[in-house]
Amino acid sequence: MHFGKIVKKTVQANGLSAEDFAFLLGRTTSEILHLYELEEWTSGDIKAASIALEYDFGKFLNNGLEYNFPGSEQAEKREFLLTIRYAKGKETLLQSWLSKIILIAKAIGLEVH
Repeated sequence: MHFGKIVKKTVQANGLSAEDFAFLLGRTTSEILHLYELEEWTSGDIKAASIALEYDFGKFLNNGLEYNFPGSEQAEKREFLLTIRYAKGKETLLQSWLSKIILIAKAIGLEVH
């Protein structure tokens, strides 16, 4: 079993590029391309890929061993990342708008970081 190939196929099946997957894992594209070449992955990398892709790669592992994969609480959470490009001089307006959005998010029970 070549873990890098399994993960790469899963990434591609989800319509993601290596760059997209790197972003989800907080890694560089070069690191992801290197991971794709590795037959064996560390449990930390397997867990990170499972969380990022919402896919249980644990099913490819030895069934006799216990692995700590995300439970239902972790799988129920989603994250939305947003990049905002703005013209110079709009910082104050943007900060005001973002502070209001953060208050609304907190008021409806969302986590904001």
